[in-house]
Amino acid sequence: MSPDNDSFQLPDPDAAMMAGRTHVESAGAAARGQLLRASDVERNQHASAPLPTIVSWVREFLAQPHPNLGRTGPVCPFTPLALGLDTIWLTEVVDPDPDPERMAELIAHYRDLFLEIEPRSGAAAVNKSILIVFPNLGPDGASVVDRIQAEHKGGFVELGLMLGEFHARNASPGLRNPDFFPLRSPVPMLAIRHMVESDLPFLRRDIDAPEVRAAYLRSYLRRLGPNLRRNNFEQAIEALVEAELQLRLRGLQSESPRLSAVSRPVARANARSARSTAGTALDD
Repeated sequence: MSPDNDSFQLPDPDAAMMAGRTHVESAGAAARGQLLRASDVERNQHASAPLPTIVSWVREFLAQPHPNLGRTGPVCPFTPLALGLDTIWLTEVVDPDPDPERMAELIAHYRDLFLEIEPRSGAAAVNKSILIVFPNLGPDGASVVDRIQAEHKGGFVELGLMLGEFHARNASPGLRNPDFFPLRSPVPMLAIRHMVESDLPFLRRDIDAPEVRAAYLRSYLRRLGPNLRRNNFEQAIEALVEAELQLRLRGLQSESPRLSAVSRPVARANARSARSTAGTALDD
């Protein structure tokens, strides 16, 4: 589940067969995690309950075009196929004030289940997601979800995964329209999914510290580098060099402010050289 994403996923010719097998192969993991498929939620729960409310939002918002999106196609290009394959899993955390230590264990638990549940590889895998829904957090639900996501995102990115935060007050804008907010959901939740190429804007944000950005971008290049389009590859390299440059300059400033001022032009020249080398390597 990757709202406002540009990487449209074409159906895998083996996707239908894979979808059939996942019902059997994922049963054990689903039972351990109290996970329900979107289809089971719609079939067995009242429409006003938290999980059906989220599934309805997925169908009626994420899987549909929107006039404020700024491009054609659904808000999340992966969602229609994921609904068709029935690879969206949901679970509910009913605690009104979840203990941080328990939440860390729970998030790690669902991360591991996500990696175990089929499909684990191939084109169909990027359409799989686990939605962890928090219906009882009250007025502070947005900040709780934001805090959990911030604390655990790094560990997910390191594994080639993304942990997204959704709630009614999410202020993250769309990629093409700053007044469109695709991460606003009717119930607070976290979404686990595979990292995809167009996640780059979420991994190079200036609001993250340079050491955080550098770690994210190294994982992005390590996981997706060979298959990246040239433009995204170059942007990722440039963003990584910039983050490393900021770290280097910060270290120089702590040693000697005057030395850092002298070294800045040299560091930027090195950055330009690194970008040029990366582009040449891609051509080769």
